[in-house]
Amino acid sequence: MEEQFIKDKVAQISFTDCQKLADVNDPDGVYWLGYCYEYGIGIEKDENKAFIHYQKSADMKNSNGMYKVGYCYYIGIGVEKNNYKAFEHYKKSAEMNHLNGIFKTAICYYYGIGVDDKFSFSEWLDNESKYGKCTSCNEYNTNEAWCLSCDPDIAIRWTSGDKDIDDCMKSFQLRTFAYENVIEWIPFDKLSDIKEVGKKVDFGSVFKATWMDGIRKVDGNEFNYVRARESSSIVALKTLTSSKETNFLKEFKSLMICNLNYSKLAIYGITQNKETKLYVVTFLQGQHTDIKTQSYIADLGLSRKKDECVSEGNIYGVIPYVAPEVLSGAQQFTQAADIYGFGIIMAEMSTGQRPFDGHEFGTKLAVKICNGLRPAFARETPKCYIELAERCMNSDPQKRPSAQDIYYKINNWLYEIASSDDNEIKKQFLDADKVIKSLPIPKHSDKMYTSKIISTKLIANEIKEADSAQIKFDITKV
Repeated sequence: MEEQFIKDKVAQISFTDCQKLADVNDPDGVYWLGYCYEYGIGIEKDENKAFIHYQKSADMKNSNGMYKVGYCYYIGIGVEKNNYKAFEHYKKSAEMNHLNGIFKTAICYYYGIGVDDKFSFSEWLDNESKYGKCTSCNEYNTNEAWCLSCDPDIAIRWTSGDKDIDDCMKSFQLRTFAYENVIEWIPFDKLSDIKEVGKKVDFGSVFKATWMDGIRKVDGNEFNYVRARESSSIVALKTLTSSKETNFLKEFKSLMICNLNYSKLAIYGITQNKETKLYVVTFLQGQHTDIKTQSYIADLGLSRKKDECVSEGNIYGVIPYVAPEVLSGAQQFTQAADIYGFGIIMAEMSTGQRPFDGHEFGTKLAVKICNGLRPAFARETPKCYIELAERCMNSDPQKRPSAQDIYYKINNWLYEIASSDDNEIKKQFLDADKVIKSLPIPKHSDKMYTSKIISTKLIANEIKEADSAQIKFDITKV
């Protein structure tokens, strides 16, 4: 019982707690004790002792330990570099379904690292690689000032002091393909001029700040790329009121997965306010260009509070954004339901007005949505834009486009707009911009557009009663 209590406590890494677990030969405790020695958490930094404890946990069949031993052999932490032993331990951890181990094993096979394969990828690279050579392995870089086989491993040599934050961030750092895209643990004292610019009750705040270290960038040109940073950068900070641990990491993971799948949302890392202890995600501050606004949606208020339960027959959400089949209780939330919500946002961007502003958000509105009510579009909105949004908002989930279809369609518009000054699509979007000179004054407060419990049972009953009344009315007409 005491051992499990200590394990639950170790989320915030403590040398004393890890030592207690290691003393009873707990494999996780032995592993985290090695982590304390590697980063000097509660004890003097000692990479040799770190490796010894990682090896001990690996011998106890701990997949984290196996992965970390491979990492130590690859980087040379407390042991001499050895690519063959690195690959061997990466592969062992991969066989135990360790996600980072699987990724590093794939990288080793791909680049022929520690693998007896004379046809390794590194041998296929052009001898005149325009990216130059890696300073660590002396092989050709895979991107501008970046070596995929070395640099991600070097980038993860830090700790926040919290094992869940470390594990989450490092798993994404290992999957970084370019220097500019590396996310970082940002010390809070590296942020200045912090000002609140937006807030949603119970769902966190958005701040504007100056990041003194500056955003990463690559200078130079072919054969001579150099890593650099902006002298300082204006960034946006997003926090949650319950941003400790699980809820915060869940949202962060969602944002990072979007980022990996070609989202234009630039995420720079995580920081922690030392006074409030809240974790904060750091984004690119929104930018405006001549033709379009790059709008970054950090929070639609579609989350629920951690301690708020949802019983059967209820859902949690904001009525205008919820698909009709979900409102009526016919289906659960699905990808098709998300596509519907995207269509609503498209209509909102057309008018600059939130959907159904001024309506009472209750059962009557939900029934109208289930019967086909949809937000209107602004005058001069491009026909192609309306057609896509209406497809997204189709009452039949099967007739809505996939996320990939939407991606390709919007990419095609952007290509058309950028390729020529004289084309119909560009003209339509420019004409639409002229219609809305200023945003309308909202009738509802922001609080109306945060998630609340919605009774699908009540909505379904209303729909049945309305259908029954209609049938009776039809019969009386006969």
